Amino acid sequence: MRPVVAVICDTNRQGPHLVHQTGDKYLEALVSCANVTPVLVPAVPGLINAPEIANFADGILFTGGYSNIQRQRYGLAPAPKGEHEDPARDALTLSLCGDIFNTALPVLAICRGLQELNVAFGGTLHPRLKDVKGRMEHGADAQDPIDKQYGLVHRVSLKADGCLMEIVGEAEFMVNSVHVQGIDKLASGLTIEAEANDGTIEAVSVDAAEAFALAVQWHPEWKAAENPQSVKIFGAFGDAVRSHKATRQ
Repeated sequence: MRPVVAVICDTNRQGPHLVHQTGDKYLEALVSCANVTPVLVPAVPGLINAPEIANFADGILFTGGYSNIQRQRYGLAPAPKGEHEDPARDALTLSLCGDIFNTALPVLAICRGLQELNVAFGGTLHPRLKDVKGRMEHGADAQDPIDKQYGLVHRVSLKADGCLMEIVGEAEFMVNSVHVQGIDKLASGLTIEAEANDGTIEAVSVDAAEAFALAVQWHPEWKAAENPQSVKIFGAFGDAVRSHKATRQ
């Protein structure tokens, strides 16, 4: 049996019903590039904790999402009315991020997942990167065709001796950019692995992690099998997950 990766869900509304969901692109990347079996974890606060996930899973993926972390979670005033938030996911993920590294599970976090990791470790976010002087527009136009939204738009520069550099073997490469928020104050315990040319933090690792622990701000899951860097990132994650499974056995 292939190793299992727990995948954190979002909550959303379909008509009058609350649903727990994740994008197919994450599942496809895990299956095709990491060669693992994804299992969805619903965003029900208090339902499941890190040790329970470690009992059935060999790794965990914190996905991206359309919602933004509640601003009061990192010390700011609540967002204006109409902000797309997911308090149930916040409650689950910010708790898990604080505990999951005690389990030695390999961790990959993407976009919102990177922001969750930073907030859980005590860091802060820019609610709107485009409003920060000197920063480029990191979001995408939702009216554009999906391939354009997820097209490669800016370069990231990697830390020379970092774990991401070791994985991809390149000092720079192009990434997509589909986010409006980003790291402001970097949390203690995280190390920068990549930055955009405007200074936006694009990837971090967890200093005290016993296993693979990488978070990226872009979306490597988008058509992952067609992108050489994405193949390497998900491949390295899959290798770490298999290694953890072998250790458990």
